[in-house]
Amino acid sequence: MVWCPIAEAQPCVPCRKRLFAAVRSGCPTEDISTIYLAAALRDNGGGQLIGSELEPAKVARARAHIDAAGLGDLVEIREGDALETLKDVGGEVDLALIGGAWSLYLPVLKLIEPRLRPGAVILAENAFAEDYLGYVRNPANGYIAQTLPIDEGRGNEFAVRIL
Repeated sequence: MVWCPIAEAQPCVPCRKRLFAAVRSGCPTEDISTIYLAAALRDNGGGQLIGSELEPAKVARARAHIDAAGLGDLVEIREGDALETLKDVGGEVDLALIGGAWSLYLPVLKLIEPRLRPGAVILAENAFAEDYLGYVRNPANGYIAQTLPIDEGRGNEFAVRIL
């Protein structure tokens, strides 16, 4: 299962069978990442992408774009607060892309954390929240993390689950 982000990283995102979509304002409706990630899932034999969006109009627009791309069978857009909609992601998670309200980065990560496989990749766009960065950069919490040197100043944080 997967979710949206980092346009610059699209070609190198490690898409596996299960990908996970987390919360991000403007995504999945405004970001082409959802389409790219779903297409990568299809190319790799399938999987599931889950996105969460608070605004009903954005949910409708996202679903229309995904259906127009012929990827609706791989993508589920859940409407509502991500801390509610992502409580049950239905399986293990290989990739999480987190964006939107910085105050939700760490709560969303902790929500899905029990489902993260060892080696799962977490990409956070505009990751400036000190609590989130402190958490993923502390190996005692089960991650190795660093800021990606692409589009410097945007705070694109790359983390790998090591537990």
